Order: sequence, then structure tokens, then C-alpha cells
Amino acid sequence: MLFDSLDKIKRNAIFTTILLIALGTVILLCPENYISTIVLGLGYVLAMIALVMMMSFFSSKKMLLDYLKFTGALVLLIIGLCVLVFRNNIMRVLAWLFGFLLFLDGLRTLIHSFTYARRSHRKAWWILTILSVLMMVASVMLFLNPWVGDPGSLMKVIGTVVLFAAAISGIRLIFTWPIRKENGGKEDVEQA
Repeated sequence: MLFDSLDKIKRNAIFTTILLIALGTVILLCPENYISTIVLGLGYVLAMIALVMMMSFFSSKKMLLDYLKFTGALVLLIIGLCVLVFRNNIMRVLAWLFGFLLFLDGLRTLIHSFTYARRSHRKAWWILTILSVLMMVASVMLFLNPWVGDPGSLMKVIGTVVLFAAAISGIRLIFTWPIRKENGGKEDVEQA
């Protein structure tokens, strides 16, 4: 059961790392003239992802996790609609959006550091804990951002924080997989 969970976490970590690297690179390389277009596209993408998640809820078994996913989909839908409706204050909404999502990712990394990395008998599992706290601090800085007035510098900060989150996601993958398992006093590396 634990190894099935770790295999799912491994796939999610690889996907998250690739997605965050691509997103951070696009944000950093985006010229200022196209920022509003990319933000508008982000609003539509968030709304569509939320609708797909809501549709999958209606076809699910309606367990507690499904209700939590549905609640997350509602939050994503509200954020996507805020991005689409509040175009005048879009930079503040964008900073809050990335701050919120990166805070959740930092919290997930913190939970994984205690739940999985510590159990994998890594000597430096606490590094993942420190990095996850740093990511949560960076996301809080996006909430309180002093860069709202200048869209170009705000996008550079968001892109840098997203790339930092991608690096932490990669480190989370390294620390949670492969798991060392004791078999009769000997330590093996369990390959998934």
C-alpha cells in the first residue's frame, strides 16, 4: 500500500516538475506586451480545468477525497473567474493565485518530507522540510508583493518562484523515491 502511494507520488512529482519548469520558463521569457494575453489564457485554462474536475466528480463514487477534489475545483473556478472578471487588477489577482497555489505545493512538500522522505531513511530528509518552508515563505511574499505596480518585474518574480518550486518538486522526487526497505537486517533499494 505504501509503495503504491509512493509510485503515484513519483508520477505526480515528475509531472509537476515538468509543468512548473515549462510554466516558469514561459513566464520569464514572456515580453511585457503579451502579459495580458497570457493572463487571460490562464483564466480560461483554470476555468476549464475546474469544469473538468467538477465533471469527474459527478461520475465518481462520491468518497471523501472526491468531495475534497470538488471543493478544490470550485476554488479553481472562482480563481479563474476572478482572473477573467477583474482585468484591471489582474496583477494582484495573479500574485494571489500563484501565491496560493505555491503555498499549497509547499505545504504538500512539507507533508511529504515528514511522511515519506523521513521514512525512506535518508540522512538529509530535513533539507526537504527547510526547502518547503522556504517555498511557503516565497509564496507569502507573493501575497504581500511590493511589485504590483510594475507588471514586468512581477512576472519575473513569479517566474523565478515557479522555477524554485520546480526545483523543490524535483528534490521531493529524489527524496521520496527509491525507498530503502530493510529485509532481514540488509538494506535493499526497492525499485518501483
